[in-house]
Amino acid sequence: MQDDVLTLEELATLLKVSETTAYSLVRSGELPGRKVGREWRFVRSQILTWLMSGTEDNMGQTNTQGDGVVQLGEDGGEFKVEGGREYVAMWLPLTRDEKAALVDKAAREGVMLSELVADHLRDWVKGS
Repeated sequence: MQDDVLTLEELATLLKVSETTAYSLVRSGELPGRKVGREWRFVRSQILTWLMSGTEDNMGQTNTQGDGVVQLGEDGGEFKVEGGREYVAMWLPLTRDEKAALVDKAAREGVMLSELVADHLRDWVKGS
């Protein structure tokens, strides 16, 4: 019997996918794994449980996407579904300092950070 802990290369071989595909699944949070130092490691039994936990949707396709798991959409964007609502992840054109300033401003003014982000996006789109 092989080791219970797999490398990324071994994971790809087990799933019969490329290392790039395996890494995408790991990075999206869809596959259970842990970074040890600079390398990813996976427990074979958890991977097999994940693989077998897929359910068939009404189109007969396997759906392994769970509630709250970050997924990659067809357009390459990230999203997750929680409680029946879809949440989209966005990369904002902000530096860390600009982000820190927005967070501080929200705290000082007692406003929702999402309102400040929405204002920033509106300003950014106008400037495009």
